[in-house]
Amino acid sequence: MSDNKTIRFIDSDYKELFQVPDGGSIKITYPPEDGRAPVTRACKYLDELHFQTLGRGGDEFHACQFAEIMERIGARYEPLEQLRSAELTPFAAGDEKFYTYNREEGNTCVGHIAGDFGNSGDRFHSGWRNHKTKSEQDWSGVTPEFQTELHSAVYALRQDLLKDYDSMLLYCESHPEALLDSGDNYKRYGFQLETDTRQYYTQCFLGESMRDARFIVYAYEETAPIIEQARLGVVLPGTADESKMFYRNDEDGNLCVGHLRGDFGKRGDEFWHNWFDSDSSKNTPEFKAEFQTVIDTLRQEILKDYKSSANYCYKHPEAEIQGEGGNHYGFKLETENRQFFIRCTTLPNDYFYVFAYDKTAAREQERSAGEKPSVLKQIRDAEKAPKPPRKAKSPRKNKDGVEL
Repeated sequence: MSDNKTIRFIDSDYKELFQVPDGGSIKITYPPEDGRAPVTRACKYLDELHFQTLGRGGDEFHACQFAEIMERIGARYEPLEQLRSAELTPFAAGDEKFYTYNREEGNTCVGHIAGDFGNSGDRFHSGWRNHKTKSEQDWSGVTPEFQTELHSAVYALRQDLLKDYDSMLLYCESHPEALLDSGDNYKRYGFQLETDTRQYYTQCFLGESMRDARFIVYAYEETAPIIEQARLGVVLPGTADESKMFYRNDEDGNLCVGHLRGDFGKRGDEFWHNWFDSDSSKNTPEFKAEFQTVIDTLRQEILKDYKSSANYCYKHPEAEIQGEGGNHYGFKLETENRQFFIRCTTLPNDYFYVFAYDKTAAREQERSAGEKPSVLKQIRDAEKAPKPPRKAKSPRKNKDGVEL
């Protein structure tokens, strides 16, 4: 298959029906009275308006000429490769970032298709942008299999959601749960189509008029690795010797990858968050994938919304963090290589935190230090050890007069 070559199939009114990559195949189904069985034809790109069918009976066609022949005999033509079992679903909580040009996850997003339905609302104008080369209509660097599946995904979306403007409007308004937060005059809706190896995130834009409507389909090459629930284990209450792990622990900055700070918004049912690096070198694509799965798991209950989070805390009084006025609770979740410490609050409009610690780094420290325990273990041992009596000292003050 050649780069930058896509065959457009249209009807006799020049409305685009679908696309296949150079070398892709179409299926032609004849009407019952014709007597011919359905046939499959591979197609070769010649130029923007011409292609050649390969194999027995192959010939060169202008796209409109082919459409007129098919319409005259009543035959139906469609791409051979289709996503017949793919299910279109409203966006899942936490996936909002995939409905934009996501630089943080850009290493997995191959590119996007953006388009509109024209002035009449029943056309389909679209263009491809390659995120790796940052070029329009550039198919270099992608596999033939990906290109075929992408066109199949768009064709599946065009059967309902992206059939035309009226269909997109009706579909979006019938799925209010798919409404995305928006800071402009558009109503934005998000839908996801998933295959065995990829995810396609479609964002629909509904403006004040039909001419403002448009859509973008973001194609993610690799589905984020799935971490099984059994591997994640259980969200357990924290213990006294782990109390430091629920805060930004500068002493262990070499172990802490970073932390997430968030809140549930004024209504208590939103999910606003920011990420803060402690060690950017450990914030790898593999870590991002695992952390996303951890957050998705936590959002099933403990971080679902304010009410659910507060109730979870009240059910685990043993998780109360001492010295915080009875309003903060600590929980932990562990994977093979990391520990995640979750600090929750029962105060409305207050922050919750998720700290990520790298156990692999702790093991490396132990190996490099010989018998010397890891910093994490030293913290725990220090918490358990009896404290020596303090010697009386005369108070001294810093430059602001605060007693030290």
